[in-house]
Amino acid sequence: MTADRRHNVVFIMTDQQRQDMLGCYGSGWVHTPSLDRLAASGCRFNNAFTTTPVCTPARAGLFTGLYGSSSGAYANQLSAYRHVLRLGEILTLAGVAAGYIGKWHLDGPEGGYYGTGRPDGGFLPDYWYDGRCFMNEVGEEGFRRWREGKDLAEPDCWGTRVADRAIRFLEEYHRRPFVLVVSFDEPHGPSSAPERFYQMYQGTTRPWRANMGDRLEGKPATHRAVREAWRDRGRVPNHQPVNNSPRYYGCTSFVDEQVGRVVEAVDRLCGGDTAVIFTSDHGDHHGAHGLLGKGMTMYEETTRVPLIVRVPGLTRPGSVCDSLISHIHLAPTICRLAGVEPHAQFQGEDALALLADPAAEIADAVFLEFNRFGLPHTHFWGFVPIRCVRTRRHKLVVNLLDLDELYDLQADPGEIVNRIHDPALAGVRNELHDRLLAWMQARRDPVRGQGWYARPWRPGHQLDPHWD
Repeated sequence: MTADRRHNVVFIMTDQQRQDMLGCYGSGWVHTPSLDRLAASGCRFNNAFTTTPVCTPARAGLFTGLYGSSSGAYANQLSAYRHVLRLGEILTLAGVAAGYIGKWHLDGPEGGYYGTGRPDGGFLPDYWYDGRCFMNEVGEEGFRRWREGKDLAEPDCWGTRVADRAIRFLEEYHRRPFVLVVSFDEPHGPSSAPERFYQMYQGTTRPWRANMGDRLEGKPATHRAVREAWRDRGRVPNHQPVNNSPRYYGCTSFVDEQVGRVVEAVDRLCGGDTAVIFTSDHGDHHGAHGLLGKGMTMYEETTRVPLIVRVPGLTRPGSVCDSLISHIHLAPTICRLAGVEPHAQFQGEDALALLADPAAEIADAVFLEFNRFGLPHTHFWGFVPIRCVRTRRHKLVVNLLDLDELYDLQADPGEIVNRIHDPALAGVRNELHDRLLAWMQARRDPVRGQGWYARPWRPGHQLDPHWD
C-alpha cells in the first residue's frame, strides 16, 4: 500500500519516556495536553515497541532501519558502520530536504552523550543542534545551570531551543519537500525544566502498581544485580518514592509543551500536507520491578513506547490501533510518506496499512534485542546478550548467559511470574523459541549460534549442522 500523495514529515521524539506517562494512554495525573491533542487528531498505537531499550541502538533502529547489532551501533557510544546509510543520506539523495535538530547519540565514542557538534547522518548542517551545540551556545556556566535544573527560564533549556530551531526550519522549508526530525533529550536525566513544571507535581502520587513490589524471584540474576546497584531499591532520583518524582514528571510536562509549539507551527505553516509522527526511543522502569532507568531487561515499562501518527488524508482523527508495531517499521514508513522508495538495507516494512486501517496487521510478533549498555559502562555487567519475541499475549526472553523468561501478558500484565519452566506453556514457549531463532538467522544476527538453541528447558534442540 502507498500513500495517495507525497507528504512532508515532522518526526518528533523524546528520550526515555514510558508509554503510560501520557494522558492519552490513560494517565490521569501526568499533564500532557499537547500530545493528548495530537492523539485526538491522529492515530494512537497501543502496542508500539522499541528495538532495544537503550539510547544508541534504539536510535540506530530509527535512523538506519536496522537492528543495532546489524548496524554496528549495538550499544551506547558506538556508531553504526560507515557503509550503513543513515536516514538523512537516503532522503537527501532523493531530493528531500532532511533536517535533524536535537539529541543524536549516534556518533560513537568521540561524541559521548552530547555529541561532537558536527552534522552527521546526511542531515542539513545549518540546522544541526546536538548537545554539544547547545553547550557551546549557552556556555560553561549556562550548561552547568541547566544540568543543575534550578531557577531555569524557558530559554535556558535545551528543549526550548530545540523547539525554537524546529519552528525556524518549518518557516524556511515549508514550501518544499522536507523531513524534519525534532529530537528532545527530555525527560531523560537531568530532567531539567523551569520550576513551574516541577511545582505541578509537588505532593502528587502516581498510582501504585503491583510490579513495583516485585521481589524478582525466579528472575535473571542481572535484574537483582541492577536493583542492588541502584542501592535505593526502586526509588527514583533524589530519594523520592517511586510514585512521586516532581522533577521527572515536571520535565515530561515541559517537553509536552515544547512538542505542542512544534505541532502548532506545523498546523500554521503546512498542516495540510505534513505528517506528524511522535514516539520515544525507549521507556524507563521508574520503580517497576524495583528497578530504575533502562537496560538489560525486556519488561514492558522499558520496551513499550508511545507512538502517535497523524497523516492528512490517511489517518482518522481519534483512531486507536492495537496491532503490533516496532520502531523498525518507522524508517520505511517515513520514506513512503515522503515519496521515497525505502532502502534495501531496511529490516522492516512500512506501516501505511495500519495508518489507513487501524484494524489491519503488519506483524503478529515484534522482536527486540540487547547486547550491552555501553562500552564505558562496565558497571552495567558488560556483555549481556538478550533476544526477545513478543506477541499480543506472550513474551519470550532468551538471556544467553542467564535464566530465560516467559510471560503470559494476559494473565500477568505486570510480568511478575516467570513461567519459563511451566509445562502448561511449553508448547507456546517452544513455538516462540523457534520464531526467535528463525528471526536471528534471517537477519544474520552476528551472535547467533548453538547457545541460543539448547536452552536448559529445551536441551535437545540443536543447531542444524548444515546451518549456513
